[in-house]
Amino acid sequence: MKLLACPKCHQQLHLENKTLKCENNHCYDISKRGYINLLLNPDKATNNPGDSKESLVARKAYLNKGYYDPILNQVITCIDEFKHQDDLSILDLGCGEGYYTQGLKKHFENSDVYGLDISKIAIDMATRYRKDVTWLVGNSKNIPILDHSLDFICALFTVVNQDELKRALKEDGYIVHVTANNQHLIEIKELIYDEIKVKSDKYIRLDFNQVKSYDFKEKVHISNREDALNLLMMTPHYYHIKKEKRGVLDTLQGLDITIDIKVTVYALS
Repeated sequence: MKLLACPKCHQQLHLENKTLKCENNHCYDISKRGYINLLLNPDKATNNPGDSKESLVARKAYLNKGYYDPILNQVITCIDEFKHQDDLSILDLGCGEGYYTQGLKKHFENSDVYGLDISKIAIDMATRYRKDVTWLVGNSKNIPILDHSLDFICALFTVVNQDELKRALKEDGYIVHVTANNQHLIEIKELIYDEIKVKSDKYIRLDFNQVKSYDFKEKVHISNREDALNLLMMTPHYYHIKKEKRGVLDTLQGLDITIDIKVTVYALS
């Protein structure tokens, strides 16, 4: 919590009782669930931005079965490789309901771990994992963290703002960026799309120094219908199913799916 900055004036926030205040007397209460809402009205397009509750519930149920542990383990391995010390400051940007964040805290117990998402529903769910993570409602375009204070920023399947990453990272800090390759969840795409479009990833590459970049691919077996439905419902693909393809949901059983991701570690210089 010591690295928090006021989203209005960007001055350091200090804890007074259960309220965070900056030197300009901007105040933010800590919720009963333990998270801090640092999302300003100008930083949100709707009253309830972010993923739907339906999607978040499905995501939590699916991830808690361990199917995506290989992705979490890749991020942990990258941090272990490039860390300068054991007591780190780590931000999980766009953390959703907090699965990866709590996994980071479990591994890096001596570190200050922050989880930020624009969805208040997601962060409220995340608080149920652990109380020793600083859970924040906020916008990645206005990260409520002090300048040049983070050792690592993790961005898994989420939109980032490069200027904010540069501002919040230490000069010797790193970004661990996880993005989907074209074969990621190809089995789901084949079920619901008539034609699968191959997209270039050049627009999601970041303009920083790449110190490591590699593809990771692995098959995962989903053993039952409930988990398969949760996987589908936690992805944008669920909301793109055409009416004539809805019957797929009735016949969906367990299946093998492909994890196909690119892991890139960036440094500022």
